[in-house]
Amino acid sequence: MKKYIYLLLSVIILTSCGDFQDVTFMGIENMKVNKLSQQGLDIDVTAKIKNPNKVAFTIYKSDLDATFSNMNIGKASLTKNVKIKANCEQNYTFNVKSNFSNLNIGELPNLLSIAMSKSIKVGLKGNLNVGKMFVKKKYPVDMVKSVPLNLGSFN
Repeated sequence: MKKYIYLLLSVIILTSCGDFQDVTFMGIENMKVNKLSQQGLDIDVTAKIKNPNKVAFTIYKSDLDATFSNMNIGKASLTKNVKIKANCEQNYTFNVKSNFSNLNIGELPNLLSIAMSKSIKVGLKGNLNVGKMFVKKKYPVDMVKSVPLNLGSFN
């Protein structure tokens, strides 16, 4: 009986992935700074994503190399998994934290002045971990975009 269940699951997974269309990243809508300190940065990034597929999927916790206005700030980590709905175009919020591992102490004043601006040039490079159940894949990310910046309340 177990053989038939595994076979059925395999067929379902393989047939659902057969007509997979590219998911479109429509852009970053907003970036809200939750916390900024010498130890790091905690932000919420709102991005518009279009998924034309019949299957929802999850963007798993991932680490990307990050730059702000061409300043290397180290690794940016997605802190939570985000489920992307099927046949949908909508905004999703990603919580991102960085520990400023590659930031020199002399660049901290520059970072503070960038944080006070209305928009910021954000660069992300690395692999985004995406999947559904047992099927997981890494998608390369290499982007630089100017995005609006919203200062939240600092804790």
